[in-house]
Amino acid sequence: MLPRDLIRRCARNFPDKPAYYCGERVATWRDMDRRAEALALALAELGVGKGDTVAIYAQESIAIYEHFFACMKLGTVRVGINCRYAEAEVRHVVHDSTVRVLIVEAGQAAIARAWLEEFVADGVILIGLGDGHGLALDYDTLLERCAGRTLAAPPLAADDAVLISYTSGTSGLPKGVVLSHDALQHVIVHTVIGMGFSADDVWYMPAAASWIVICLNVLGLANGMAHVIPEGGFETRRFLRDIERRRVSVFLHVPTAMRWIMQEYATGAYDFSSVRMVIFGSSPASPALISRIHATWPQCALLQTYGLTEATGGWVTFMTPGDYRRAFEERPDLLASIGRCGTHFEASIRDADGAELPAGERGELWLRGPTLMKEYLHLPEKTREVLTEDGWLRCSDIASMDAEGYIFLHDRKDFLIITGAVNVFPSSVEAVLSMHPQVEEVAVVGVPHPEWGEAVVAVVKAQDGAAPSPQALLDFCRNRLGKPELPKHILFVSEPLPKTLTAKLRKKEIRDWFLRDPSLVPWPLDAVE
Repeated sequence: MLPRDLIRRCARNFPDKPAYYCGERVATWRDMDRRAEALALALAELGVGKGDTVAIYAQESIAIYEHFFACMKLGTVRVGINCRYAEAEVRHVVHDSTVRVLIVEAGQAAIARAWLEEFVADGVILIGLGDGHGLALDYDTLLERCAGRTLAAPPLAADDAVLISYTSGTSGLPKGVVLSHDALQHVIVHTVIGMGFSADDVWYMPAAASWIVICLNVLGLANGMAHVIPEGGFETRRFLRDIERRRVSVFLHVPTAMRWIMQEYATGAYDFSSVRMVIFGSSPASPALISRIHATWPQCALLQTYGLTEATGGWVTFMTPGDYRRAFEERPDLLASIGRCGTHFEASIRDADGAELPAGERGELWLRGPTLMKEYLHLPEKTREVLTEDGWLRCSDIASMDAEGYIFLHDRKDFLIITGAVNVFPSSVEAVLSMHPQVEEVAVVGVPHPEWGEAVVAVVKAQDGAAPSPQALLDFCRNRLGKPELPKHILFVSEPLPKTLTAKLRKKEIRDWFLRDPSLVPWPLDAVE
């Protein structure tokens, strides 16, 4: 059984049960099956078939999931394009994944008109979504034309690609992570098991579906539960109103957003009586923040997760409600843990030579399980660097594991910055700043921030005698980077940046400058939880 089989099963078993809520719209499982079937038929009539790439460039909406389900049915490969991407990143994703069809929301079509014309010249078929897109093909018209017909679904192998999710590359351009139908199936089943979801749950995870987390907003395929999608994106008050209105029982957000949610919730204007479990993940949550969440919603179970794009976005470890009860009652050190592996994964802590380390020692976290990626698209050497012949993934996270299997992260993977619930990859910002003729060296790090969780900070060594102003660098970046990627502070240094013996920047050392000397940034570090 593959995920596309689960779509039909949900439509048969729960035809009138809500599958997705988004703003005023409600789509049942029958609706999702029928509209995905119609879209798959429309794509087939456009000459698209198994293995072709069909991308979507849109804000959050139910159409994003209709598109994903259609790709599962037809055997095409789904690509989501982040609406925060700069022009160069959008172009790269479209060309790197050899997009055959691009579904474009009207708002994005207005922004990207010039690029879209170039894509058409390269043979990409464009489909407009929503009112006023101005494109030759219209999404709803295509679905209406194919409604009520049945797709002759092609045979699929479990290892066939179902989606390509883009993350960051060392060049600053995103790299494609190729993921299979079988991996997605395991994510759906084991996440529902690990989190204890039931068919009666209403699940709310307001994260950008252009990213790998789309896999976690199709979990209802396992049990028929409903999902809530934030219309257009996350906003704190709307999020809390959605919880109240849709009677959400389980929600997840990143630690930064949890602070905003608790601050707004404290106004007393919201009904949280339907919520039974609060989940946080994507970035480490401090023990102080976890204790604050527990104090805010003592009636709710807590759960923390750890996952990664290369594992199909599925959560590999779970710090369960039982683990948190134990942490609060007898083992406070567990508040710093990301939990233990789920039943579908095994973990190992290795030294630089790949030898397994004993309990308590720090090394690189290695993982093995059925949801690991197939490869990095067009990057065989990079794939071999992280995937071993015997099926282990080298995660690049420095971690330790105690005798009971609890895992503790000590350094963040590739120093990913999470600012205001948005992922920012330092290499993307560094690549742009390095293009400035007066910049000799640059390192970008995340520095704690009282409002944003982390702030993007650039450390720059200018060419001798030619230092630009911080404003000049920001102006240079403004049309080359998305808004969340723009540095909130630029620090100029006169000496070369610290490097390893292999000439890699010592990012942790650079980040520690700010922790040792808070005066280096114009905001109070002591106010950060």
